[in-house]
Amino acid sequence: MATIDPSWYKEQFTIGLVAAICTAASATLVQSLNIDQMLPDPNTLAASLSVFQLKQVPQRALPLAMASEQRVEGFVQELATQQTKIEANFTFNPPKLFQGKTIEEVPLKSQEKVIALTFDDGPWKDHTDSILKILQDNDVKGTFFFIGQHLQQFPEQAKRVVAAGHAVANHTWNHHYHNVDSTIAAKEIGDTNNLMYKLTGAKSKIFRPPGGVMDNGLVAYAHSQNYVVAMWSSDAREASGPTVETLVNNVVSSASPGGIVLMHDGGGDRSTTVAALPIVITQLRQQGYKFVTLPQLFTMKQQDEESFTTATPARPSTP
Repeated sequence: MATIDPSWYKEQFTIGLVAAICTAASATLVQSLNIDQMLPDPNTLAASLSVFQLKQVPQRALPLAMASEQRVEGFVQELATQQTKIEANFTFNPPKLFQGKTIEEVPLKSQEKVIALTFDDGPWKDHTDSILKILQDNDVKGTFFFIGQHLQQFPEQAKRVVAAGHAVANHTWNHHYHNVDSTIAAKEIGDTNNLMYKLTGAKSKIFRPPGGVMDNGLVAYAHSQNYVVAMWSSDAREASGPTVETLVNNVVSSASPGGIVLMHDGGGDRSTTVAALPIVITQLRQQGYKFVTLPQLFTMKQQDEESFTTATPARPSTP
């Protein structure tokens, strides 16, 4: 009966298994697998496959090893490509047009009716999940401005925000309004970004100062680091304790193409916002608005500017 070299067989089985796992982007799974336990007895396998003339295996070992090496190189290259794509999807850096600037709205020269819903002070227990469900049900993507302390308290909510395809941004660690020097500002913004990346893999250079305070040192630092400081053009005014109807009117009556809507998913009881959000989405859609994230809005503006500044080629003269 033909026999098979167990070490060679194990090598080929392992390579094939790793290939399948890599294709499914589940690299962590392979670390938990016990390859030896998964392998059938090589001699039993040889007996059942004797029709394939396993006596020739040793002669084929060298070309198979070379082919295996090529396959592994291919897997590594594919994983690197996929990793680059993943990082791009979780990196929210503004185009040069917005770096170091403060914006309240981003109207497009094309006059396209797009608007960005943003949510401050999260993540938060219950309310963040409720808002995520509403956005999912209505096929809307938003932008969430995280507070570092709340990231620490509610990490799972933050992970769900990013996993659902929403954009994330920085709202400082402590949400203080008082004056800070550049060292404290760097820590407030930097610590929040670091924890956001550790928890979700997302990086962001979009910043919103707590309370919209512009002159306490935070905005100056953010500008120096090429963050875009994203304010708002439409305010739900949750702090005034509005009814659902009033909150909806606050947003819809002030909506404009390229506008940025300020709402909150954290920092307190946001049940009114949760109740009003589906109505806001419905009424804005009835007015012809499409919903985008802030990074999408920035990219659209960049493309808009480029399309309007590109000179039209002169027509050739008619002979």
